[in-house]
Amino acid sequence: MSAIYVIAENAQLACELVGGAKEISKSSAQVIAFVAGDEAAAKEAIAAGAEAAFALPLAADAMWEEYTPVIAEKAKAEGPQVILISATKRGRTMAGQLAGLLDAPCVSDCKSITIDGGTITASRMVFGGLALKTMTTSAPIVVATVGAKTFELPAADASRSGAVSTLAPAAGKAKVVARQPKEKGEVNLGEATRVVGVGRGYVEQSELSLAKDLAAAMGAEVACTRPIAEFFKWMPEECYLGISGQVIKPLVYFATGVSGQAQHIYGVRDSKVIVSVNKDENAPINGEADYYFLGDIKEVLPVITKAFKDR
Repeated sequence: MSAIYVIAENAQLACELVGGAKEISKSSAQVIAFVAGDEAAAKEAIAAGAEAAFALPLAADAMWEEYTPVIAEKAKAEGPQVILISATKRGRTMAGQLAGLLDAPCVSDCKSITIDGGTITASRMVFGGLALKTMTTSAPIVVATVGAKTFELPAADASRSGAVSTLAPAAGKAKVVARQPKEKGEVNLGEATRVVGVGRGYVEQSELSLAKDLAAAMGAEVACTRPIAEFFKWMPEECYLGISGQVIKPLVYFATGVSGQAQHIYGVRDSKVIVSVNKDENAPINGEADYYFLGDIKEVLPVITKAFKDR
């Protein structure tokens, strides 16, 4: 039986990849998960559908990359057809290293994979999300990074059983001397069902209250485009959406004062409904929106907010 490896930095990402692996192989392949953390995290991958799972605990002075040669040796011995890796910063680093060690092709930010015998076809977004590139290979192993939410999170089945063990990293030459957690806000955009986006249509930081009032009225989180977070520093960096930021799949995305450049659309295109508020009729976001309001955010948003509050 062929195998698919999935590698992730946390249990939820691992479970999403397990679901994707089952979908890709039509459940004919054995799915083996490698999950950063303890055996409890590995067991979540089993509940999601993996046949076997390895916990990847990380010592305080160790680096994530120290697992790369260990997993590569297993892959050389077992020959998985596909290796799916969560497209985090560390995941992308490991993917490149694994592909090099295995002399395998690497597909970054993969959107879909199909297996037909010994032929693997993969697609990925290019040109900032404007186009889809499809690649076909007969290589024995293909490494692919996959973004969060690309595959649906499968329902957990606590009754499933599978082999769970702990994998030890290789001895690394470099040691971590200190770790400093990045400060994060309380926003969890990945789980939000409603999101209000803020763009360059906001002239002053004080105008963000318009978006916050709307978000409070509709039970939404507030996100933004890259310039708002990185250039103006009006919002935390984890709040910006786009090809280099977060990718969301809410039920409703309210794009307020957002022009809708390709890089931003990449992060919101999978929203069930997109609503735009923009005074420019020709703004690209209006072409992506299911509904749009033409008008100044200072005039339109208070009206929409009041409508939500009156319901």
